[in-house]
Amino acid sequence: MKYRQTLALAAGLAMTSLAQAQIFISEPGSNGFNVETSIFNGTSFDITKITFDFTNTLTLDDSHVVIDGAGPQSFTTPAGGTATYFGSGAVFGFNFTSFNTADLFKFRWDPDSAIDDEYGATGLDFIGAKITAVTSNGTYSGVFGRSGNSLDVFAVLTPVPEASTYAMTLAGLLAVGALARRRKAQ
Repeated sequence: MKYRQTLALAAGLAMTSLAQAQIFISEPGSNGFNVETSIFNGTSFDITKITFDFTNTLTLDDSHVVIDGAGPQSFTTPAGGTATYFGSGAVFGFNFTSFNTADLFKFRWDPDSAIDDEYGATGLDFIGAKITAVTSNGTYSGVFGRSGNSLDVFAVLTPVPEASTYAMTLAGLLAVGALARRRKAQ
């Protein structure tokens, strides 16, 4: 039994990391046409690219969120870096030249629905959207979720393990299993 607990702990530690990038959405003003998205780089690495994918969101008109055709209304670049907008519709993002640890990036935009360019989206329409960040230490990913019963939504991005990580984890688990079996046989 003790080996199973050790095995479960080792597997859990192998699949987690303390480094996270956090993204917050503040509720729009009374007209619902102005959402501010804040991204805090809580990793110990540079973020080079971030992509928002709203194809899995569901708005009140049974559509999904899209960025207004004009793109972001304004953005504040990370300290000492630049941000370049790319994409359109339900999938868009930014490339960064310098988005270091503890830097903050904000942008204001008009989220519409795919079938109504006057749709007054709120943060709750973001639930289910996927965010992917490419960092100097690999890819991080997360999904927007609701913060308790509030109107706030957030996403915490965690590392996406590469195939080699899964292979090393499996090899380690097999080695621990073999050792446990050998000790039991003795």
